[in-house]
Amino acid sequence: MHTDQLDPARGESTRVRAFRVLGGLAAGVVLTQVLGCGVTNKVAVGTMVPLLESTVESTFRERDVETVREGIPANLLLLRGFAEEYDGDETLRILAAQSYFSFALGFVEDFEPDRAALLYSEGWRLGRELLEHRDWFRDAQAEKPVPSAEVLDKIEEDDVPLLFWTLANWTRWVSLNLDDPAAVAQLARVELYLDRVIELQPDYYYGLPLAMVASLQSFRPEMLGGKPEASKSNFEEAFRVSGNRMLYFKVLYAEFYCKRVFDEDCFVETLEEVIAAPDDLLPELQLWNEVAKDKAAYLLETRDDYF
Repeated sequence: MHTDQLDPARGESTRVRAFRVLGGLAAGVVLTQVLGCGVTNKVAVGTMVPLLESTVESTFRERDVETVREGIPANLLLLRGFAEEYDGDETLRILAAQSYFSFALGFVEDFEPDRAALLYSEGWRLGRELLEHRDWFRDAQAEKPVPSAEVLDKIEEDDVPLLFWTLANWTRWVSLNLDDPAAVAQLARVELYLDRVIELQPDYYYGLPLAMVASLQSFRPEMLGGKPEASKSNFEEAFRVSGNRMLYFKVLYAEFYCKRVFDEDCFVETLEEVIAAPDDLLPELQLWNEVAKDKAAYLLETRDDYF
């Protein structure tokens, strides 16, 4: 694991920088609580949102996985608090849903699946509550068993960020509750939403929607709608869109597709490729790639559980 490193621009360690940012955010929470005027509160949150965005972006550039692992839970509480206090602010809802998903997937799911399910459920709720103010979402949710193409066509490109991060949490929550028929019944609906996101913006977040729908198509048995060949095709498109720089896509490919088709060589070769990849492959999402390498090593260590 990486040791604490100095930031040359500030002369401080990554760990110190994380606590400095968290301290600033905590001060912002206190500020918004003590300011009574509604107009002043709007100014305060308008000032804090860019700081929150910058903090999330900085977190994803981080190489020190342990610092992030320790610091993110406090950030989650802050983001949730802001999102609930200013419940109409779309940026806050997106940041909160994205952060809950990323923390649960990268740090919790493998070792505490029940806790991860709670985190995904919270990220899903935070996104869904704002989506419920949109006519197309209410109409789509009301249609049974799945939303019609006519309603899905009302989803626009501006809807993609909030919808996608809501779906990311929703999808992973379902994946941890496959023993619940009511949860499994939601998969067809989720896949249709993801298909619409891909129609509108397949390259969103380096192709993560493609990787998510590919994972969904793999973790279901074929008798429950699994589509291994479609999964492989969508994973390959995600690799292409990301320029093979988003290593976590390779981890998902090994974990879901290679396991589903019982291809041990595919599993091992893909994960070894992740571990051998250069450290500076995608600097703006360095954290994702560091986590991918850690998970690849973990999956290789536990391969006997699958093959």
